[in-house]
Amino acid sequence: MLELVIPTLWKSEHIHEMLKKYDEHDLVSAIHIIDNAKEFHKHYPNRFPLGKWRVYQPDVYNEWVVNEAWNIGVRACSDQSLVGILNDDILFDTDMFDYILYWSEKIGILGMHGDNYTNTEKNYEIVDMDRHGYGWGCAIFFDKWNWVEIPKELKLFYGDTWQFHMNPIPCKALKGVPMQGSNISATSAHHELIPTLTELHKKDIQAWDKLADKSRLNWGNE
Repeated sequence: MLELVIPTLWKSEHIHEMLKKYDEHDLVSAIHIIDNAKEFHKHYPNRFPLGKWRVYQPDVYNEWVVNEAWNIGVRACSDQSLVGILNDDILFDTDMFDYILYWSEKIGILGMHGDNYTNTEKNYEIVDMDRHGYGWGCAIFFDKWNWVEIPKELKLFYGDTWQFHMNPIPCKALKGVPMQGSNISATSAHHELIPTLTELHKKDIQAWDKLADKSRLNWGNE
């Protein structure tokens, strides 16, 4: 089975459509919504987080940002499930989950190929990755024991880069997924967030330079 982790600030126009699709998919056993804006009941006033849905809220708005939200979601997942972390601003056919689960023993850590965001034809294929590419971390799938905890010093950026470079498991990418309608900058495009994002990026660059073990960069991914 597959458990999904979805951090959100509820800025994406696609979030409600995709949550419905995830909920309806037979192979999805749990949906861990990391509600960084503390607005779940604003969007779903008559729905309690029952059934597949689990909702986690920080004490302070946006306290967990993205990377810590990923850590929290992964910790909450069952050890027996395949974990998927998904951006809230992507569109795709969820039959992709069937393909991923079929090949789950061979994927290591699987992200998205950059061609998917311009691709219009469905033709799933898992390929090796020799470098971290555009959009790879917008949807990643892995066994829970493959996860390398992201340091709390990395707030918003480099979470997927941390997985790609610091993990001894070779990372791969899924091609042939039409994701042309995705807007993978939906949250960062909001002008009121730009000053905060700029400051976080500067701090995350400094943290990456301090924390990343340069001797392990691309170990297993060359």
